[in-house]
Amino acid sequence: MIDQLTNAATNSIDTVGSMIGGFFTLLPKIFIALIVFALVFVAARIIKDLVSRIVGARAAKSVGVALGRIAHVATIFVGLLISVAIVAPSVGAAELIQVLGVGSVAIGFAFRDILQNFLAGLIILLRRPFTEGDWIEFDGYEGVIKEISTRSTWIHTFDGRDVSIPNGEIFTNPITIMTRDPKIRTDYEFGISYEADITKAKKVIIDAIKSVEGVSDFKNPDVGVSDLAASSVNLKARWWSSTDDVYSVKLNVLEAVKNALDDAEIEIPFPHRQLMLPENANLNVAANDLTKQKGI
Repeated sequence: MIDQLTNAATNSIDTVGSMIGGFFTLLPKIFIALIVFALVFVAARIIKDLVSRIVGARAAKSVGVALGRIAHVATIFVGLLISVAIVAPSVGAAELIQVLGVGSVAIGFAFRDILQNFLAGLIILLRRPFTEGDWIEFDGYEGVIKEISTRSTWIHTFDGRDVSIPNGEIFTNPITIMTRDPKIRTDYEFGISYEADITKAKKVIIDAIKSVEGVSDFKNPDVGVSDLAASSVNLKARWWSSTDDVYSVKLNVLEAVKNALDDAEIEIPFPHRQLMLPENANLNVAANDLTKQKGI
């Protein structure tokens, strides 16, 4: 029993001694590997700055920043492979990449949304379907693009809010770019009474629209009957203007049409309600009920 314990203790001491001896044998290699990795790390920072400046000078600044980060990570990865090869030459690059690949899959699942937004942002920056300053509509938000980063796109809405939208959503969903073309069409429905002359009303509306400054002659304005509503004949008018002043032009068009219809004595009717009563109905009771509905 004592001999067994002695042999076990001796083997343990030999094993520990062998490990310590191996560590001191590898110590110069570890030191060299650390120096190499430190140099590669510094070189990665330099490469990152160079890529950002060169690409940023030829393309968008955000593209240069994104590609600089990718170059930075790739350089550090190469430095890690070189350092491991110095310490353990028996470990091939294929085995190390395989191990790192398993880890990258786990990291990919954990940070799937972040990676998706990053890749989508990189594609957006490279393809440039829209740029800063464009007017867009997306998922109920409407405003001007303030910033495009590798993670999200910032929109400054017309009511003064800043909204951050993940690039993955923008890349995979429909988006309306209002300023992609310099001209934009606007339409609006004007209601006239059933007794009004439709031909005359159409001419009055067209003349009023043409008189507004900012209405483009890209295509002539047009108007036509769009609906026979309960209390009015609805005429839909369409006109073109610049995307830069579409809102102000619309306000001026509405004012001009209203004044023109008034001058032409063409009525813009209020909604009418028809109340059907039985022959023996109590009119006083019906009038009281109608008054309560109106809140009078």
